[in-house]
Amino acid sequence: MLAILALAWVSSGTAWGLIEARGESSPVLRAVFGLNILFHPATFFVVWRRLLPMRVVDMACLLFAAGLCAICMALRLYVPALGGEIDIQPLYLWIPVIYVFAFTLTGHRSSLRLSLAIMALFVAISLPYLLQRPVAPHANFTFQLHMVSAILIAALHFFSSYQHRLQAAQLTVDELAHLANTDTLTGLANRRRVNEVIASELLRARRCGHAFSVILVDIDHFKGVNDRHGHAVGDAVLAALASRAKETLRDVDMLGRWGGEEFIVVLPETDFAQALDKAHALCAHVACRPLAGGHSVSVSCGVTSVQPGDSADALLQRADRALYAAKDRGRSRAEGAACAEPPPSLSPAAPASAAPAPRSAGRPSGPPA
Repeated sequence: MLAILALAWVSSGTAWGLIEARGESSPVLRAVFGLNILFHPATFFVVWRRLLPMRVVDMACLLFAAGLCAICMALRLYVPALGGEIDIQPLYLWIPVIYVFAFTLTGHRSSLRLSLAIMALFVAISLPYLLQRPVAPHANFTFQLHMVSAILIAALHFFSSYQHRLQAAQLTVDELAHLANTDTLTGLANRRRVNEVIASELLRARRCGHAFSVILVDIDHFKGVNDRHGHAVGDAVLAALASRAKETLRDVDMLGRWGGEEFIVVLPETDFAQALDKAHALCAHVACRPLAGGHSVSVSCGVTSVQPGDSADALLQRADRALYAAKDRGRSRAEGAACAEPPPSLSPAAPASAAPAPRSAGRPSGPPA
């Protein structure tokens, strides 16, 4: 906007200088160019200092152009002594541009009303001239101006309506896509969306050899929270846990709700050791301070990384076994399954108990709290 205003100021000054040099100026033209020379730097200062909203500035520029054209039209048609030096054809060429600006700067419905109001102003100015002098030199050109203006406004309204409907349809599609891929309680990606991301990461791993890891996260003793405090508190804890967990993740990591009190983290470009460190940090960060309403909870994590030939089910089953091992070995900890074998304990102090049989990878909820 600042560049446009600066260019308009330079153009107005240059045109004024050329007209004066040719001796084609007049008091009216000097007044018109003088207004431009004052208006453009004043508007430049307002925009530069952000004294007014841009919507107000845009409207002021539009009304300034329309008012200037209306005054020049009235002087040229009715006061030849003052407006005789105004070339009416270039003036009339600028008027359709005003309608284009009106549809560009305002909303769908208000643009039509504003354009019709500006056209009504020009028609009201020229109508007495057309009625009294239908064969006058400028009558035919003025009548054609109004016909072209009416057609232009209709065309602009048609395209504006089409754009408005297209934007509304696009918004509806985006909203439906968001609802289809988002868990309504936590605002995280839902199970469907997480499965899509895992499938995409598996494809990248097969094609390019990129590593990625998965962490299954389950809230310890979550059933007790619901039983003691009610499901409303349980829902608040789930939402607060989602926010807390995201604090430990990168922007490229995906945290989703897997089902019930169980969450899942997909870590692109992350090997097993890095994912295990991330899971330990997540457990510590959740337990470091209470969540919503002063309720303290802990989480257990099962960690695994993609292996050659992995399917989504195999990957999730390993993470599921590791999560079961973390539950069995004391909770509030992370266990890992680096390969298809049952995961060993990752803590030297932990008993070397065997991990229970894996849960079904399709089960949405976590292990018994």
